[in-house]
Amino acid sequence: MAELTEHTFFPFSAHLFCAPPEFAADELADALEAALRRVTVLPAEASPPLVDLARRALAALTQIRIGGRLVSISDHVAREFRLRSDDLQSRSREQRIAFARQLAMFLCRKITGAPFESIGEHFNRDHQHRYSRVPAHRAAHTA
Repeated sequence: MAELTEHTFFPFSAHLFCAPPEFAADELADALEAALRRVTVLPAEASPPLVDLARRALAALTQIRIGGRLVSISDHVAREFRLRSDDLQSRSREQRIAFARQLAMFLCRKITGAPFESIGEHFNRDHQHRYSRVPAHRAAHTA
């Protein structure tokens, strides 16, 4: 094994393979997104199945990216409140958990711009149920 590590010469740049996995994955996802966006601007007559496939793949990629960011945000909030990530997704109404969950949901919306449905799904909540409890919201829609 020592023969391979000492005085070994690689004719190519090995540093390309030394990037952290998250960074490499982000670069690949960015390249994929750029390619999909180029395909989606093609006229639909060019290749309807290809354009449709690219649009669906782009939507799926967007959902994956949003989901990853929601996890990061909720994990961070859970750590700050000394909770487990599972606590924020639980049905608990304990005040400290409910407050941390509400804060995490607010930050998810503000930071990612994710639709309420995605955020509610991440936290095991129905987003419409959440807003039906807000008096000002209910009053504005009943007037």
